[in-house]
Amino acid sequence: VPTVIRFGDEIYYEGIDIDLEQYYEKFFTSKDYPQTANPTLYHQYELFEKLGNEADEIINIVISSGISGSFNTAINARRRYEKKVRNPSKILIYDSKLATFGIGVISIMAAELAEEGLSADEIIPKLDEYRDKLEVGFTVADLIYLHRGGRLSRSKYWVAKIADRKPVIVFEDGKMDVAKTVKGHENAVIESFEYVYEKTGRPNTFNAYIMHAKNMDSAKLLKDYIIDRFKPEEPNISIDDLGMAVTTHTGPGCIGICLDTHYKFLK
Repeated sequence: VPTVIRFGDEIYYEGIDIDLEQYYEKFFTSKDYPQTANPTLYHQYELFEKLGNEADEIINIVISSGISGSFNTAINARRRYEKKVRNPSKILIYDSKLATFGIGVISIMAAELAEEGLSADEIIPKLDEYRDKLEVGFTVADLIYLHRGGRLSRSKYWVAKIADRKPVIVFEDGKMDVAKTVKGHENAVIESFEYVYEKTGRPNTFNAYIMHAKNMDSAKLLKDYIIDRFKPEEPNISIDDLGMAVTTHTGPGCIGICLDTHYKFLK
């Protein structure tokens, strides 16, 4: 379901009428700073109606309700769907309590469990177990975007900027929390990994999903750091782009890391 992206009076729907390349072009050239809004009730309902014609059960995995209203939009769309459609499909709304790649890997697991023949009610507790073994952390290159988005006060912004302190941000019970601050962006990138690595119990084997917003250099730096530290024969590490919604709030340069110690390993 597309997130709403707004540049001034111009409204776009992520992945429908604006792609990531077009988004960055507007980000760097528009006089208006981008803003996001929850997916529309119309798009959410339309998706339920479409999928309801194809499946008896639907699991809708949404971004954490602690940072977005998407969960409530999905609940309202389900109510409308159940009222308007005769013999509606069963819909379960699942709060991922995560964002970015954390949602992606949970969704992949859910799809594969469905292919194995599990029902929606059987899949949900397995997703709970899997979600609790995922850890996501990230840092930003420029604090101005967190300040503009209302997630950092003016006084804290200036103190951190003058001292060149960068945050290590993690998810705690579905909400973003600054775990610590360190000096310099490169140190913060490494510390983001180290922090989530500690939280996962310092495993010997894991999947590492690195996400970046126009910052491939830092993404490769982090990948090389992980390979050099653990020297795995086949490193289970991927690098992908952050989406528009997260980039709007964190700004270009953001680096995220998702550690997975539970699911089958990448090939």
